[in-house]
Amino acid sequence: MKKPYNFTLTADYRIVSCAKQPITFPIRYAQETHWESPTIQISEQLFDGRFAYLYYYEYWLSEPMELPFEITLEDLHVLYPLLTEQSIFGKKEDQDFTFELSPGQGTYFYLAKGRYKLQLPAGHHILIGFVIDAGMFRPPALQQFRFLRQLIQAKKERSPLSMKSIDFRVGPTTIKYLRMIFGRLNPHTLNNEHILLKHLIFLINLSRFKLLEDAYNDLPVPVRAKQLLAVMVSHEGAQCRIKEIAQILHTASAVLSRAYRKQFNMTMQEERTNLLLALIEQVIVEHEKLAATAEETGFSGHSEMNRFIHNATGMTATQFKAASEQKLKR
Repeated sequence: MKKPYNFTLTADYRIVSCAKQPITFPIRYAQETHWESPTIQISEQLFDGRFAYLYYYEYWLSEPMELPFEITLEDLHVLYPLLTEQSIFGKKEDQDFTFELSPGQGTYFYLAKGRYKLQLPAGHHILIGFVIDAGMFRPPALQQFRFLRQLIQAKKERSPLSMKSIDFRVGPTTIKYLRMIFGRLNPHTLNNEHILLKHLIFLINLSRFKLLEDAYNDLPVPVRAKQLLAVMVSHEGAQCRIKEIAQILHTASAVLSRAYRKQFNMTMQEERTNLLLALIEQVIVEHEKLAATAEETGFSGHSEMNRFIHNATGMTATQFKAASEQKLKR
């Protein structure tokens, strides 16, 4: 994927090979550049994932800064501002389009071609962004992303007008999964694009459960919990925790558990077990060794997976694998 923007710093800035301040969240194999002036340091990390473009900017500012940049390719972006104690403001020069990046809040943009400016206050700021393929949002899944419809349509039509979505919460859970992406990227392996897209799709799914406008949170909390549980088990496998789902939904675990049982006549733990068994059944037929299945489905090893399967079904992992393979032959 091509880099869709560029910016030029004034002669006051020089590129340095060894920056004074270390990057807070290093990205494996990223292209790294550092600029310094007497009062400012800017560090950049870029990773071209072919089907998604990752960019990371970290600013140490002793004074406010205006940063002009140009969008050269209209695209859909998701942006995560981290460690920002004050809001960052931006605008498009040839359009009445202004925006605010607030602490602890992420957002999606459709950015049309043109010149923009960012107003950054003094302090320490991190901006992490992904350029994403709008084509991945197809019916019927698009119904779950109603808040992005206008942006996706604008991208399809190559609109000259930029747009911004409603914001979503960015907290410790989101940061944890961002750091997972940063640590697992490896352009020297064949599955690198799969890793990047898998984690990016998960982050996009996660954002829809953290929207800050109630109009888009119109489903009952237990129904949203059921949807999120399926997303989490699919991505995390055995590492999925009910407590984390409650945190994402801003609900106490005990309250959520009671509401879930009342709504579906089963516990969330029972639902988690069923989803995890279905995931193992899908994966186990793809691998010769049980250890590979255990790793892919989030267990610490095949012994832990074997215990889980035996407790849930009464079968050993080997028996479960044979039964899963037999199902495929029917």
